[in-house]
Amino acid sequence: MLATDDGDPDGTLMTAVRQAVGDGAAVIATLDLHANLSERMTGATDAIIGYQTNPHVDQVQRGEEAALLMRQMFAGMKPRQAMVRLPLTPPSVTLLTAAGPYGDLIDYGQRRARELADRIANVSVFGNFTFADCAKNGLSVVVTARAEGAEAQALANEIAARGWANRAAFKKDLMAIDDAVELAREVADDPGRPAVIFSDAGDNPGGGGEGRTTWLLAALTEAGARGVYYGAFFDPDLAAEAHELGAGAEFEAVFNRQGDTEFSKRFQAAAKVLHLHDGEMVGRLGIYRERQLSLGPCAALEIGGPGGIVVVVISARHQTADPMFFEMFGLDIAEARVVCVKSRGHFRAGFTPWFGPEQVHEVDTAGLTSPVLERFTWRNLPRPVYPLDPETEWEAGAT
Repeated sequence: MLATDDGDPDGTLMTAVRQAVGDGAAVIATLDLHANLSERMTGATDAIIGYQTNPHVDQVQRGEEAALLMRQMFAGMKPRQAMVRLPLTPPSVTLLTAAGPYGDLIDYGQRRARELADRIANVSVFGNFTFADCAKNGLSVVVTARAEGAEAQALANEIAARGWANRAAFKKDLMAIDDAVELAREVADDPGRPAVIFSDAGDNPGGGGEGRTTWLLAALTEAGARGVYYGAFFDPDLAAEAHELGAGAEFEAVFNRQGDTEFSKRFQAAAKVLHLHDGEMVGRLGIYRERQLSLGPCAALEIGGPGGIVVVVISARHQTADPMFFEMFGLDIAEARVVCVKSRGHFRAGFTPWFGPEQVHEVDTAGLTSPVLERFTWRNLPRPVYPLDPETEWEAGAT
């Protein structure tokens, strides 16, 4: 995390904990694998354990791992930690773990940890969160040895070197909006083709997006797209109007009526109120599974007539990572030809029953979470850094 007056609140907190409990107490932290790591954080803890899955579905297992490590410390183990931070800030779309360069790096680290289990207690690879725009940014490898700091450092250097050698794989081409619209047309016209799901990658509320960009929605509407479920659009005013009008009402839906921003432009279209909901729902799959969500008044609006585009409008900002965002209205995901979600990666775990990896497409939409890092003005990233600075150099063991 960051604070207005502190570039490393995690380090401040962990240092304060260490000062309070003393050097003899076990201090272990578990962190999201997008964390930005600092030397203060590793210096104040005995071990830092990162998630191994993105979408994040292994929090319980990592907690169990931390508890086991602490029990081993109670039995006398004195772990030693080492960290290597690379000048590499990968776009978020390259940080999935089922496949790709990040998944390969995590798998390699876990394999090496198993091979050296008598000496290595944990290996964690943190992909970083580039949008933090801070001095801590950079893919980090943290290794916890059971006794020898030199062994931890050697393995951290080895894993980091593997990641750096494969740095070009952390660049990814996204699907252009025009191409997405054309694909939506083709899939709708051919029932024999598998359905597809689009990630509105530039507008992920889970990563800081507003949840109300209109680029993809406007393009699909203009093209007369059919068989589309689109969600979830954050617009409390529009949801309130739909509730006031009631189910079945036809009206001119105005998105972002309270004023647009650089990315979230005003958009309007003739619409019908298909369904209404109070927004109280329990997630079914993925990161929201068995979790209560309060989305406020919600509405499903139909644009383009029956069989056109169904837009889910919510009143509390959340990323669309669970099928319940549609199913709470009685909508069947299997009936859609195209599903568009305001989510960058977590939706994959929520929509796996309907969409395999080959049916997933990340669309190049403008927004606060665009994976195209060159579009932003960076102030605090340590430079040079790859891929923003292609000629960046790094060598294992260099200071």
